[in-house]
Amino acid sequence: LLAQEAGLKVRGHPGSAPQPATHSNVAPEPDSSTGLVQVSLQGTPHQVTGTVQGSTPVLRQISGATFKLPAPLSGPLLIYRAKASDSSALATLTGLLSKAGAQLLSYHSSSTVAGEQWSVVGLSAPLPSLGELKPRVTEIFQLHL
Repeated sequence: LLAQEAGLKVRGHPGSAPQPATHSNVAPEPDSSTGLVQVSLQGTPHQVTGTVQGSTPVLRQISGATFKLPAPLSGPLLIYRAKASDSSALATLTGLLSKAGAQLLSYHSSSTVAGEQWSVVGLSAPLPSLGELKPRVTEIFQLHL
């Protein structure tokens, strides 16, 4: 219901019969699939697992890559996937933040899957352009939650 109120389209598993949305007041086990959803970011589908800690939603896993420390999903965020062996995306990001007068508030990286890692970066303000970062990453998304 909250996702629908936020303007997100909510639907059941592809190919399944329509089912009512369900929820539980019991927190999922860290390794369970409770809280598993499929989201499309700029048309690309990803399976994500998350939960809520206190009143903050957190991301535990995206497309098979697990976050050792769950990544908070609030405020301006930058989410990107890049080669694990290449730190140029983070270096470029810090330069862009400096130019924009914004701050890096949090940084969470995932486990490596197929040589790539996901990063979730909490920002003090959205970046005006991602053009300099796009050549250094496989995928990148900026959103405000």
